[in-house]
Amino acid sequence: MALLVLAVAAFGLRLLLAASEQGTAARPTITDFRPKLGGVGTVVRIRGTNLSDASRVMFNGKRASDITVISETIIDVVVPVGATTGSISVAHGATSRSVESFTVKPSPTITALSVESGGIRTHVRITGANLTDTKTVTFNDQRARNFAVISDTELDVSVPLGASTGKISVTTLGGTATSPSAFTVVAIPTVSLVTPPEGGVGTSVRIVGTDFTGATAVLFGSTPATDFTVESSTAIVVVVPDGAQTGRISITTAAGTLTRPTFKIVLPPKLDKLALPFGKVGALVTLTGAYLTSPTSVTFNGVPAAEFSSPTSRVIKVTVPPGATTGPIEVTTSGGTISSSSAFIVLAG
Repeated sequence: MALLVLAVAAFGLRLLLAASEQGTAARPTITDFRPKLGGVGTVVRIRGTNLSDASRVMFNGKRASDITVISETIIDVVVPVGATTGSISVAHGATSRSVESFTVKPSPTITALSVESGGIRTHVRITGANLTDTKTVTFNDQRARNFAVISDTELDVSVPLGASTGKISVTTLGGTATSPSAFTVVAIPTVSLVTPPEGGVGTSVRIVGTDFTGATAVLFGSTPATDFTVESSTAIVVVVPDGAQTGRISITTAAGTLTRPTFKIVLPPKLDKLALPFGKVGALVTLTGAYLTSPTSVTFNGVPAAEFSSPTSRVIKVTVPPGATTGPIEVTTSGGTISSSSAFIVLAG
């Protein structure tokens, strides 16, 4: 009986000691926390007192599993999955609750992209959910400067300079969402050579550069070419279209449009009626007309002349070549070819 009394007394003493220790445990307090809102995964810094031994932090009753003690007065806590808007509580023997509520923002999602490839400045429409509070949009970690929130489910963003192929990420107050598939950044075409640099309608022009694959249009000024061939990623052959005027050549691919320096449209040559419609081999013949600058060939009934010059855009001086026979004189410039309206008669002797 005596032993039983002693055991009960010892047990009672232990309860009293435990109660005494609990009663003297320092009660935690919450004086502030930042930020005031965020999504799952947001790190919240809580300030207060007696926080170093905090055993439990709750967001409106949902327990956080990731707690980092910074000091006696500061702890960092990650908002847990399932958290809802409400007070934050910290337990260490006793429990303290924040006066203010922490607002849990829904996490954003991305479900689709309007296009999956494009060049710099291409506009991409992003479809998803909870996009209203978008703070940043990145293309494979390259931040986009130009984006617009269309609605809670849509964003419009321009592919930024420096973007590379990879997934698109959207960060809101509720967290970060990543596109389900990568966006392919297509290189903008470049031009290193255009030959010839001038010509008339119908002239075949070769453009040399890079990243021409998939070119959808070639324009001379504002006039689209109807006849062009993408030979490779580095070469395009295009025929100068009707209506083309002196201006820039533009090449359009999935990456956008490149504008090349001016291509000069040369008007087709014109010939007046022959003032002297006859002459011997070796005779100097003067042709008049218009747009006769820089002739590339002059022929007498198909026989090319070796000696000719164009002192002005309205005059060509040419020597009747050996082997010439009676027939039309034909003049070719970079703008085209013209034949005399009447035959030139080659005299004997």
